[in-house]
Amino acid sequence: MDVEDAVSESIEDRSTGGDSSEFQSDNEGTAPTWKLTSDAKTRSIASLIQTESGKVKLLDQNLETRKVLQSAIMEVKCHLFFTNGYPELVDKNQVALQAFIVVAEKRGVHPIKERLQSDERYVSQLGSLVDARVPILRHELKEDACVHANGYFHLGHTDTGKAAARRLLDKLAYIYALKFDINNKASPIGKKPYQGELLIFLIYQQLFHSSRSVAIKFVEHFIEIANNKGQPPEVPIPLLALVATAVYAALLWKSQGSPSKFNFTGNLFSETYNYHVRFLEKLKKDAPAKFHCMMADIYEAAQKLQYSGAAASGHAAELEAFELLDLDNMEED
Repeated sequence: MDVEDAVSESIEDRSTGGDSSEFQSDNEGTAPTWKLTSDAKTRSIASLIQTESGKVKLLDQNLETRKVLQSAIMEVKCHLFFTNGYPELVDKNQVALQAFIVVAEKRGVHPIKERLQSDERYVSQLGSLVDARVPILRHELKEDACVHANGYFHLGHTDTGKAAARRLLDKLAYIYALKFDINNKASPIGKKPYQGELLIFLIYQQLFHSSRSVAIKFVEHFIEIANNKGQPPEVPIPLLALVATAVYAALLWKSQGSPSKFNFTGNLFSETYNYHVRFLEKLKKDAPAKFHCMMADIYEAAQKLQYSGAAASGHAAELEAFELLDLDNMEED
């Protein structure tokens, strides 16, 4: 066994809530046998097991803590899709804390909830496990986009693919539904922004692909949004912006010849994400009926894949996407 992974459950750091001093003897005069009293059992649920080097690993924790952590990761994923795909550090910490409290409350694990509200180090240790998943969730989305970019965009071989990817990045043509000529050259359909096949497919993957997908786990969010607006369910702006950012990252990678070393992690693409949020918010403000129709159509198109089984920076750059936008011919009913 790796020393780094060695765990001692009987000796815990005081700051993690461990207590190895409680024992009972069933018969007077006999050697004591270790038993957890009811109070000790309660405290142990909210205890964290550390490696010998002081690390806290998800799979080392007790079952209830693992379940809370796993559910909290889904809550944070939901936040990325519905609220903010690139939260700032302070906001991210608060999101993680609220996710833990919500999950502990739902599961009725009051010892964990109480400790979350009173022990900052405990919050920090649990939060680090969730925070580590945030860039991974975005990274997985970008990898999905890279895997499918060639097929959806007809990129072909490396040299021609590089040029084709650069053309799609120009004026953000990649966010539109595309039509291809006999030479596989793409032309954007201006009345269908954010309705390209790859974007729809990636949204399907995130929302409907498995029982743990967001639209399955958090269906009430879509119902609530639909009821509030009196309209069909819509894809959330943050999710659509995240997916568009992933496609941008994939095409940028392709335009550079698909190098083996390419940084998909961190906040490298946060400005692209923020641009797409601003673009969508502007479209919502300028043409609300058409915006809501588009967002509902995108949700429906992604949902149909489930049933069928098919599986830039600066204000000047922001204006480029609108050069291709055919607002007059977009549907609004």
